[in-house]
Amino acid sequence: MLALIVVAFASAAKAAPGQEPIGSDVGMSVIAPPAAPDPDRPTRTSSGKVVRSTDSRLPPALGPYPAKVLVIVYSDFQCPVCARVTDATHQIPEEWPGEVRVEFRQHALTMHANAENAAVASLAAHRQGKFWEMHDLLFAHQAALDPDSLTTYAGEIGLDLPRFQRDFGDPDLRSRVKQEGALADQLGATGTPAFLINGRLQVGWGSWNGFRFQVQQELAAVNELLAQGTKLTAVHELRARALAKDAAAFQAYKKAVIDSRAQGVRRSATKEAS
Repeated sequence: MLALIVVAFASAAKAAPGQEPIGSDVGMSVIAPPAAPDPDRPTRTSSGKVVRSTDSRLPPALGPYPAKVLVIVYSDFQCPVCARVTDATHQIPEEWPGEVRVEFRQHALTMHANAENAAVASLAAHRQGKFWEMHDLLFAHQAALDPDSLTTYAGEIGLDLPRFQRDFGDPDLRSRVKQEGALADQLGATGTPAFLINGRLQVGWGSWNGFRFQVQQELAAVNELLAQGTKLTAVHELRARALAKDAAAFQAYKKAVIDSRAQGVRRSATKEAS
């Protein structure tokens, strides 16, 4: 009789399909609840329609130019919270292929001893067309961002190592990292990660769903203006003026993003569209 009771308890404690036992006590399994979706880690998908930027003089980017919504990500490779948004950075242009562009800009905080070197290494990889591969490796190995490790990662993603070493030592790249960080501060993005969605600043990270919803809202606002006959170039300035935290931030954004894109990105737009 006792044997039958034990069998009955064991049978009742079997995991339902998709569930795993997480412990046991006298032959009884405790059933783990189904795993909740990770709010930081959207599933990466590939539409085959999201192009990568190919001009290393411009910020690394995913998505077309021009795009209805420009998402600028200011990030630090040694920042733990920044590492949590890597999948979101990749995925947001895939949610609306052809309509959203994400640009990665450097904000290597001085409190992180290896952040600047990692930023320079990512831009050296950008010169060989492999920024995003390096981006993922650096965030996956935040505890090992010393120069020797950076060279190891360059080899792992198939970079020309002598060229990588030359570029890593190029003072122009180090100056670029500092300039991008200074612009982030000017725009009010004093912490990392920070996001500018057509000029609207958000410092810190909430969740993938919240981030996606903000981009979706901005896309709807842009589409409404376009439906009224407003040209896309005018839409970008209108939205940035409305969304910037103050007049000074708008002027800084206009000069550094809207005007510079109009002047400089055209030279790479043809290559990216081909």
